[in-house]
Amino acid sequence: MGRNGGAKIRGEVRREQVVTATLRIIGKKGVSGLTTAAIAREVGMSEANIYRHFKNKEEILYETGKSIGRSLSSNLDAVWKMEIQPIAKLKKIFQLHLEFLKANDGIPRLAFSEEMHVNNARLRKLFLQNIQAYSTGLEEIIGHGVRSGIIRKNVDPQGAALMMIGMIQVTLMRWSLSGRAFDLVTEGMKLWTNCERYLSEG
Repeated sequence: MGRNGGAKIRGEVRREQVVTATLRIIGKKGVSGLTTAAIAREVGMSEANIYRHFKNKEEILYETGKSIGRSLSSNLDAVWKMEIQPIAKLKKIFQLHLEFLKANDGIPRLAFSEEMHVNNARLRKLFLQNIQAYSTGLEEIIGHGVRSGIIRKNVDPQGAALMMIGMIQVTLMRWSLSGRAFDLVTEGMKLWTNCERYLSEG
């Protein structure tokens, strides 16, 4: 690998480290506590080096949003390839989503922040695109289940996909507001039991 290729990989690693640090800081201090100085300390690089990879804090948040979307998409793709029935795929995706959020507790604080809902239209649009892409992936699995007779035929794929996302968001909000007083995955999977019954019982 040439020098340029190696430099590119190092740059990508640094950007990933910044994104990881960003979510950790937001998880501890909220978006208002996120500064380039705090990120530099968390990653172990100079603040000037941060600006070699990102123009400003807004770009860091945008890259963080893209990273979240990529992770959710990767989970969908991996489960889609599994040779298991559609309902089992949906359960696995639901569980992976909860585990991902539990491991990255800065996500709910970012998603419910004023930065997201008031201050940063570009970031808000990105998160909406992430949700829409994720919902479309769920709809494809649900639709396949309906066509194959595994999921009951009167289930609307779009409505069922949004229901799954909604269950996760409500559980996530309760978890965040309670100061993470319960296990997110355990609590979320209790809701999945009802969802599975809805999908499979006529």
